[in-house]
Amino acid sequence: MIKEIQNNAPYIEEDEIDLKELWHTILQGKKIIALSVIITVTLTFIYVLKIPNTYTAKAVLIPTESKSSSLGGLGGLAAMAGVSLGGGSMTPDIAFNSLLEDKAFMKEFIIKNKLDQYYTQENLDENYVFALGFRGIYDFFRTKEKQEQEDKEQIIYNLIQKIKSSFSITADKKSGLISVSYSDCDRFITPKIVSLFLKDASYYLVQNNLKNIDSRLQYFQKEMATTEAFEIRQNLSEIISQIVKEKIMMKSKKYYQCDLLTPPTIPYIQDKIKPKRGLILVVSFITSLILGVFLVFFLNFIKGENNVTDKP
Repeated sequence: MIKEIQNNAPYIEEDEIDLKELWHTILQGKKIIALSVIITVTLTFIYVLKIPNTYTAKAVLIPTESKSSSLGGLGGLAAMAGVSLGGGSMTPDIAFNSLLEDKAFMKEFIIKNKLDQYYTQENLDENYVFALGFRGIYDFFRTKEKQEQEDKEQIIYNLIQKIKSSFSITADKKSGLISVSYSDCDRFITPKIVSLFLKDASYYLVQNNLKNIDSRLQYFQKEMATTEAFEIRQNLSEIISQIVKEKIMMKSKKYYQCDLLTPPTIPYIQDKIKPKRGLILVVSFITSLILGVFLVFFLNFIKGENNVTDKP
């Protein structure tokens, strides 16, 4: 046992010597580490001052359930005829998200509401908010793009991508509430775009549904006119009545299959969602510290290699 302790002693001593040498190397390169930290954190600080705040406005909707199940056996009769009575499983959040992916709808949405003109104006950033209320760094680095020389189709395409990525449409699984939010550096435009999108998207979806409803009405009315059996005529009459009710309900809603719970409002100036400047600076400090230590060890390694090669 004593021999094992004696044998392990040199290894422990070597480890202690190695740690001391490592610490000594770090102390020798403290100026390099400090310079690395100062330069990195300073550049990061300039960067976070340059970034404007991003704000989001949100509308909350209450979906209204379809009552198509009340048709009972009439739904089966319609299915046998190869006609759908509606009441599908597509919820408003899925429908709205689908329209965000529809380039034709988004193009019409942008042009109709003159969003291309808004996002290409020279004073677009006049409502931007910066850290400490200082926008000098942003103005210094900002380059004014010549939008008039850019192809209009390219501007529309870029706007479609920007608006699509800035929207968030989700449904809570427990409550069923639907949240529609839009993020932008201009906090005043966010509620307007949410409202405009809900209005245009709902109108588009309702009109499409009304076309389908009218098509179904024409079919069943035609079948009723050519059918003489009393029982079938009675069933068809109930189906037509149900479809008419569906049409009335569809027209009565301002928003597609849902009601507005909370409207979008202009966010407070303190309610920014990003950037997380404090977190960015902390990460920058830790990263620069690690890189500085690595640089010291690397330079020390190069120095040692040179000393070995210089020996005869």
